[in-house]
Amino acid sequence: MKIFRHYVGLPTVVLALAEGGLFLLAMYALGFVGQCQSCYFDDVVDFELWEAVLITGTFLLIVTAAGLYNRDAFLDFRLFVQRFAFASQLVLIPTVFIVGILKSAADLPFGWYIGILTVAIALFFIAIFTLRVLLFWTFSVDLLKRRVVILGQGRLADMVANYVDNEGSSHLRCVGRLAQGQSATSPTISLGNIVARAKPFARPAPYARMAESLHAEEIVVATEDRRGLPVEELLRCRLQGIQVTDYLAFWEREAGQIDIDHVGAGWLAFAEGFRLNLARRAVKRTLDIVFSAIFLVVSFPMMLIVAALIKLDSKGPALFIQDRVGLDGKVFKVFKFRSMRVDAEHDGVPRWATEDDDRTTRVGRFIRKTRIDEFPQVINVLKGDMSFIGPRPERPFFIEQIRKEIPFYDLRHRVRPGITGWAQVNYRYGASIADSKKKLAYDLYYVKNSDALLDLAILLQTARVVVSGHGGR
Repeated sequence: MKIFRHYVGLPTVVLALAEGGLFLLAMYALGFVGQCQSCYFDDVVDFELWEAVLITGTFLLIVTAAGLYNRDAFLDFRLFVQRFAFASQLVLIPTVFIVGILKSAADLPFGWYIGILTVAIALFFIAIFTLRVLLFWTFSVDLLKRRVVILGQGRLADMVANYVDNEGSSHLRCVGRLAQGQSATSPTISLGNIVARAKPFARPAPYARMAESLHAEEIVVATEDRRGLPVEELLRCRLQGIQVTDYLAFWEREAGQIDIDHVGAGWLAFAEGFRLNLARRAVKRTLDIVFSAIFLVVSFPMMLIVAALIKLDSKGPALFIQDRVGLDGKVFKVFKFRSMRVDAEHDGVPRWATEDDDRTTRVGRFIRKTRIDEFPQVINVLKGDMSFIGPRPERPFFIEQIRKEIPFYDLRHRVRPGITGWAQVNYRYGASIADSKKKLAYDLYYVKNSDALLDLAILLQTARVVVSGHGGR
């Protein structure tokens, strides 16, 4: 379903509503028990409705930041268990700490409140875990899955089919493939291993009847050659309430990226999005100034400690200053904590960072893995060279190489580069032109669909990336 121009899988929406409702119910039950006159404790939880809704929203933000609503958490049960354990601690520890302080300040029995809260939160997460296990089973029997028919043959159709059968299996199901033949007058329809010749398009609608008989909700047109497409058939399908989606729109919606191998300037020019208006830029810039100033003040003591550790670990300055390409292709000086030896590029030739790069120092490996090396870039945000959220700024040397290999690369320079971004939370550090191409697919998605909701999603996912060290080099 579509929420503020962004598509969210129906299972994700159902799960969030179920878990949010369960959280509200748990607070009500805990408050009810706390008001028991014969119990040793009372008023464990006593919230107004708006307070309960606000706390429930905070809970949903926490589990979202832990990655429990990501597609991979629906597909990989082991990954779900890891993130579930992390999310439970994110909820348990702050709750017990804050409530414990408040109760102690009110001269109330600290131990009982801590104990009852710990038990209550543990029971709640056991219920959540049980719900997830049941939903894993439910999704495997196709409940809530969107029934998709693929129209086309060849590589694009195979890509969609593989995506639906593998990565997208949590909310999509391919119920048939309609393969167009060599001519518009002799199409074929394939369902699994059965291939049948259909009547010409001028006669009664075979595609519409087939899609309706399969109870299809969407037809994905995945063909490179649009000549001879059954336009009247597709229109009939739309009039019957079946959504018709072209491959590029489907891939953007489901994969959260733009397929730059098949997109053209015409599609980018006419597609919805790219709303880089002055009002949004002004609001985002204001927020960048406010939050970068706050972040500098709060993190300054820790940054001093990191700088001292870098100096003790290896010779050279604590800060690393380097040219990067920013908004509208302008070059600026980026600030980072130094994570490599000072002679990392002793011959003057820029090199990509690699997995377990031997040029990194001991402290450098840690701060790169946890993204602490990026903290001084807040200075660039305050100066206006960067934003908190946007495409990662690249070095001019690599930009010249990438432009020759990858189309539309300069589109990412239409927004300010960011400390974190859609590509950073979905893909590892770039170590080659091939990596840059994959990251550009995410960067173009961000430039096209950038809004406050997407920025919030990126911030939440950044917390998970920083804690887990995902994608660090």
